[in-house]
Amino acid sequence: SIINTKQDVMISIRPETFSTDMFSWFPIYFPLRTPVRIKKDDNIELKMWRCEDKTKVWYEWCLVNPVVSPIHNPNGRSYHIGLKS
Repeated sequence: SIINTKQDVMISIRPETFSTDMFSWFPIYFPLRTPVRIKKDDNIELKMWRCEDKTKVWYEWCLVNPVVSPIHNPNGRSYHIGLKS
């Protein structure tokens, strides 16, 4: 998997392009509750947070441009990754 966020920023776990200390990603889908119409040349900005407690890790996210969305997956209610105790 590769995420190319800007021309000069890339995160990867592919052997030929891996990021230092990045050895695994859990597959995850980051949906938006409501579809957003975008136009050519619109900038899309998404904020993401990695959260954790003693039993799980989860991500929360929201769209901030071109519109502001609610925070998705609060407290890992829809998707989380369980941790071994």
